Amino acid sequence: MADGTATPKNSSATLGWPAIMLLVSGIIWGLTYSLTRFAITGGIPFLAYVFWMGAGAALLLFVLGLLTRSLPKLQWPHIRAYLVLGTISYGLSYSVLALAAPEVPTGVLSLGATLTPILTYPAAALFKLDRFALLRTLGLVCGLAAVALIVVPETSLPSREMVPWVLLGMVTPLLYVANAIIIALLKPPPSGALPLACGTLIAGAVFMFVVMLASGQWWWFEGPMETSDWALVMAACVMALAFYLMIEIIRIAGPVFFTTVNFIVPLAGIGWGVLFFDESHSLWIWLALALMIVGVFLVNRQSKAKSTEKEVGNMGESQNE
Repeated sequence: MADGTATPKNSSATLGWPAIMLLVSGIIWGLTYSLTRFAITGGIPFLAYVFWMGAGAALLLFVLGLLTRSLPKLQWPHIRAYLVLGTISYGLSYSVLALAAPEVPTGVLSLGATLTPILTYPAAALFKLDRFALLRTLGLVCGLAAVALIVVPETSLPSREMVPWVLLGMVTPLLYVANAIIIALLKPPPSGALPLACGTLIAGAVFMFVVMLASGQWWWFEGPMETSDWALVMAACVMALAFYLMIEIIRIAGPVFFTTVNFIVPLAGIGWGVLFFDESHSLWIWLALALMIVGVFLVNRQSKAKSTEKEVGNMGESQNE
C-alpha cells in the first residue's frame, strides 16, 4: 500500500505482484501515445491537452488520497520535489510528446521511452552518481546507433519530413534524464507513492495552466463529446494510474526493477499503433527497437548482485512514510 510499511525484498516470491503492476504500467503507458494522437489530431490544442490530462489525473489521485489519508506533504522540501518532478517529468516532457504526436507514427514515438535508462547512465556518471563501465558504455552506443537507424536511412520512416519530429520526440527522454539527475542531487525527503504522484501531477498541472494561459491556448470541453474528448478523459485516467504504479513499483521492488518497463512500453506503443492506426514499420525501425532493448539490458547490468540489492533496499527505506 501507499503507506510503505513493508520492506521490499528482491526475491521471486515478493516480485510477483510488482511484475504484474510492471506489465500493466508498460501497456497503459504505451497507450498514452495513441490517446495523445487521437486528442491532438481531433483539434485539442497540445498545451491544453497536457494541462487537462494532468489536472484530471491529479484530481483522481487527490480523491484517492483523501479516502486513504495519504495527501501530499506541504513542507518546502516536498513542494520543491513536486515542482521539479511536475515541471520536467510531466509538464515539459508531455508537451513535447503532444507536439510531436500528430506528425510521427505512435510506435516510432514510443521508442523514445527506451532511451531514458540508456541516456541516464552517462549523465549519472558525469555527475559522479555512477561509474563508467565498458558493458554499460556499449549499451549507450547501442542506443545512439538505434537513433541513427531511425533517422538516417531513407526508407526508415514513411516520410523524410518526419525526421525533425522524431528528433523532437527524443527530447522527452532527455528531460526524464535531467529530472532523474536533479532529483538525485536534491535528495527529496521520504514520501509515499500516492502523495508523491499526486503532488507531482498537481504541480505539473499548475505549471501547464500558466503556460497554457500565457500562450493563448485556453480550451474547454464544448458541445457533444467526440473521440478527441474521450481520448483526453481516458488519458487522464491512464496518467493517474501510470504515475501511481511507477512510484509504487519503485517503492516495492526498486528503481532497477522498474527500468524493465522500458522493454514493455515500446512494444505496447507499437501494438496500440497497429490496432488504432493500422501502422506498419520498416525493417530499420525493428532493428532500432532491437538495438535499444540490447542497450537497456547492457546499461542496467550491475557489477555485482549485491549492489542491486543495496539500491533496492535503500529505495524502500527512502519511500517509507
